[in-house]
Amino acid sequence: MTGAPDVAVHRLPSLNALKAFESVARLGALNRAAEELNVTESAVSRQIRALEDDLRVELFRRVHRGVRLSPEGEQLAMSLGTAFEAIRRGVEQIRARPGVVRVRTPPTFGARWLLPRLRSFETANPDLTVRVSVLWENMDPSDVENDVGILYESRQWPPEELVPFLMERLTPVCSPAYYQTVAHLEPLEQVRRGQILHCSGMTDWQRWVARAFGDDEIDVGHGETFDTMDTALRAAEAGRGFAIGDLSMIGDDVSLGRLVAPFGVVTGGVDNLYLVRRDRLRPKPEVTRFVEWLYAQVEEMNEGR
Repeated sequence: MTGAPDVAVHRLPSLNALKAFESVARLGALNRAAEELNVTESAVSRQIRALEDDLRVELFRRVHRGVRLSPEGEQLAMSLGTAFEAIRRGVEQIRARPGVVRVRTPPTFGARWLLPRLRSFETANPDLTVRVSVLWENMDPSDVENDVGILYESRQWPPEELVPFLMERLTPVCSPAYYQTVAHLEPLEQVRRGQILHCSGMTDWQRWVARAFGDDEIDVGHGETFDTMDTALRAAEAGRGFAIGDLSMIGDDVSLGRLVAPFGVVTGGVDNLYLVRRDRLRPKPEVTRFVEWLYAQVEEMNEGR
């Protein structure tokens, strides 16, 4: 009858005992090993005896002024020396590697707001690396790959974990060249007769028209439709018409003249942005540094309005 495999054959001895042995073998004395390991000499001696009992061999031979490795001890010391040195090198490489902060954002925020500003963070924090994933879907609580998420309001997250970040400020924008083709018209006619660029649905346009012109009947169902606000804005930059833009994200485009916002009427949106962080209960210093920088950027942007 075949018995169960003997798992003890593959069992490693105590790692504390192996570390004590490796230190004594490398330093050549119990007292020096005890000093390195920050324990008493008798504690080191007990670990060595326990290891010898476990392996059923004599690892050291006691001599007048210390210890000398036995043949079995020399064999084990060579293997452990190589193994512990590899561990030391691996740990040093990890400690020397700059911290990494992984961030997940929706497309328009990533392309229009975060990436253009990121160089300033990297310059001020050369020891940190920020890796950005730009995806349409919200980061969800099961995402363990990212440290920080910028997302639209989601019921997947407990309300206390969704920290307000950027509130939408919507208004139509277009290229300077396109605006010259409609500038002679009254504002209502600019919209009524102009080319409208939509991001998915029409609700942003409908909300803005109601705010800007009240009950006036304006059909905003014509024009072109794009998957994201960023692609609609790129079409606007190319002179294809008016796109609804979020001034919280495209303030730089307007100030630099790539886009113009001619109407002066701004409405709030429903797609406000929130921040979540995976380390909320045990904050990581590098993540905290990045999040503080994000909010400082928002504050600076708001001050410049």
